[in-house]
Amino acid sequence: MLASAVNSALQSVSFPPSKPRLLLVSDSYDRLRTLEAGFNHNEFDITTVCSLEELTVACCDCHDLAALDVSPAQIEPMLRQIRTSATHTTIPVLVEATRLTNDLTLAGLLPVYRAMPCSHTEMLALMQRAHEASNENPVSRRVL
Repeated sequence: MLASAVNSALQSVSFPPSKPRLLLVSDSYDRLRTLEAGFNHNEFDITTVCSLEELTVACCDCHDLAALDVSPAQIEPMLRQIRTSATHTTIPVLVEATRLTNDLTLAGLLPVYRAMPCSHTEMLALMQRAHEASNENPVSRRVL
């Protein structure tokens, strides 16, 4: 009887959906501010980092999505740090496409780390779509 009362009380309580947690990574504070400016902080919980050391600390928390806007030399170490973090092994990772070059060391790198190249505008659109999907169905936050 007590269990039934508790269950019915819990069913009537509605919990607000949590904000999508974004991890924004750049090697420049100006580029980071530009990327961050595209989001409403009331709709998103945003973590920003500008170095591998900051990323290591940030990866201790959970995030729903990561966006990288770093130089070609920093792409691989940043992706490796994200994917080796237990809380970030399966989250979608977007990489700013304009920062990719014809450097042969980058060939095949994004598929290895399950990352997707996209433009700044596409990043914003994908992250916004993830937020809208989570409002409609909080269980489904898939971006990619």
